[in-house]
Amino acid sequence: MRTGSLYDQLLEAAMTLATSRLSLSIPSLRSVARECGVTASAVYRHFPSQSSLNRAMVQSIDASFVAALTATDDPARASVERLRALAEAYLRWGLTNPGLYQLRFESADQLGPDFVRTEAADKLLAHIDDLLVSVHSGTKATAEDLWVGLHGVVSMRIHKPDRQWNTDAAAQVDKLLDAWGLTA
Repeated sequence: MRTGSLYDQLLEAAMTLATSRLSLSIPSLRSVARECGVTASAVYRHFPSQSSLNRAMVQSIDASFVAALTATDDPARASVERLRALAEAYLRWGLTNPGLYQLRFESADQLGPDFVRTEAADKLLAHIDDLLVSVHSGTKATAEDLWVGLHGVVSMRIHKPDRQWNTDAAAQVDKLLDAWGLTA
């Protein structure tokens, strides 16, 4: 990743523009320029195309997401506690960053070839699978199972903000984890 103050400011502006949006909207180069108070030509020196901005955003989103989850992982704790902490961090990050969440996990069709995969998320899933294997609860859940369940909770909460939920999101995640035998 390129460094430099304007590059970083532009990428941060793009992330800010996308963070809180409930309906997915990929920030344009011009909107990023306006947000930073620079001309569009200044943006093109760092991001020669919309595609290059999109790719940088996806990589930055992945880094933010993975950092939020791995920051909660304490190897001194029991595996089931670590899994629950990771699930809670996933929920928190997704609900705090609905636009970024949608951009990363619900936008492959809008981003097309700009939808890049990073190894960080794959390594995180492999780590979660390893934790699941070390849990002796007889669970047959996989990291993908947990991801699907967590994604359902986060996505529904993002897309149905006016719904009167019978329980809060954290309690829903607890129910999912309990159903898979991941009781602390």
